[in-house]
Amino acid sequence: MEGAAVTRKPAVAGQFYPGDPARLRSIVRECLKQADVEPAPEQVAALIAPHAGYPFSGPSAAHAYKRVEGKRPARVILLGCSHRYRIDTASIAGRGVFETPVGAFPIDEAFAGELIRAFGNVPEEPHRLEHSLEVHLPFLEAVIGVVPIVPILFGAPPSQWHGEFGQRLAGMVDKDDLLVISTDLSHFLNEEEANAIDRRSVRAVLEQDWEALAEGVAGGRYSMCGATAVVAGMAYALALDARQWRWLDYRTSAQATGDSNRVVGYAALTMEH
Repeated sequence: MEGAAVTRKPAVAGQFYPGDPARLRSIVRECLKQADVEPAPEQVAALIAPHAGYPFSGPSAAHAYKRVEGKRPARVILLGCSHRYRIDTASIAGRGVFETPVGAFPIDEAFAGELIRAFGNVPEEPHRLEHSLEVHLPFLEAVIGVVPIVPILFGAPPSQWHGEFGQRLAGMVDKDDLLVISTDLSHFLNEEEANAIDRRSVRAVLEQDWEALAEGVAGGRYSMCGATAVVAGMAYALALDARQWRWLDYRTSAQATGDSNRVVGYAALTMEH
């Protein structure tokens, strides 16, 4: 996304989710229909949802997105993890649009510019092929519509810097903005092992101590690929005094594949006023 390019093309359409708009909308609608969650859009400051292929994590993600159905934020800020690049601070996509089969999401360039001035930035190349934010956009389109976004990727273990990022971000947003935190949980354990560490990880989030979560991830007690985004998002929600955190769903890939020997864990949570 460097140089003259301002359009970020879909990287995983046709792989993680259908590239056909009608089929994609149908799958997202069905996931949302199956999610037994009461919408409360005005209460939600932030949500945590997974980022795998829709057959695996779509039903879990739908639980978080159903909760914000009908919300009308000025912008949606997306925090994700880079699976290919190390990023010591943050990579903030500052201009252009993120295209999807269901619409082109414009970057809120003015707000992204404020963040870049406040925090600095690394080159935007990590966004080009990264799926951890892209897969959330069709769900946003379904429950909110096409809305300005601020895509942010992290690529280092969670640290004090990331917690402070979340705290400072909270002081810059509008009251109706929505934060989306993208993470999967444990990877490639058997079902029993995954259930144990994943439930421990989610309970650690619900304890609302981002420093303890960061320490636990470093020590191997908790497992989530987007732990840095989660730490920043926890600090953000606490700074906004959004302290009602809801655990809406947990499942593993075994529910889609039938293979319980090598699974990935997924959870949906919201952080509410």
